[in-house]
Amino acid sequence: MFDDDLNHLRAAAQRRDWGALQEALARLFMQLDFYTALEIALTRLHAHLNIFERDHPGATWARKLLVSVVSFGVAPRELPPEASQPYASPGAANFLAGLFDALRSVEPRTPLDNRARFAASAVSHALLADLAAFWYGQQPDAWALQQTHGDEVDPATGLSVRQQLYAQFWLDEAVAERDTANWLAVADAIEQKAKRA
Repeated sequence: MFDDDLNHLRAAAQRRDWGALQEALARLFMQLDFYTALEIALTRLHAHLNIFERDHPGATWARKLLVSVVSFGVAPRELPPEASQPYASPGAANFLAGLFDALRSVEPRTPLDNRARFAASAVSHALLADLAAFWYGQQPDAWALQQTHGDEVDPATGLSVRQQLYAQFWLDEAVAERDTANWLAVADAIEQKAKRA
């Protein structure tokens, strides 16, 4: 089953089928030791942390939360008040959603299967954060347009500016290559961890 799920993950990465990717990743994480799966998620989140801190220099609380989970393997009893603030930068919302999923995964009352699912969701959010920061980093005008006019509807297409930008982002060839490469790297990390176990 493990090898089949790993093959499904790799095949879905080539197709960029995010539904299948998330399902296969959750199944794989349920077959791994939980802290091994969590390590993969935390590594992906940590990879985006510097970008988040660059865009939000005062938001040191995110690093403190990650360090807390890495060091102690538990979530804090309460989130810092700053965690509820909006952080408007490419990938920030996805990064924070991933961070919160990682925290949910280590809450003591969370059932083991749900812990694995939260860890898998954290990986997905971290990968989306990476893609958003990558594309919008090269397209700062697109980010500004989305922030100021995102809900405006183009009468010619019936789509909002945000929807049109999302389509450009998702269909961008460099984004597609990066997306596939990121998921394949996750598959490789899972395979390496499983071999060591």
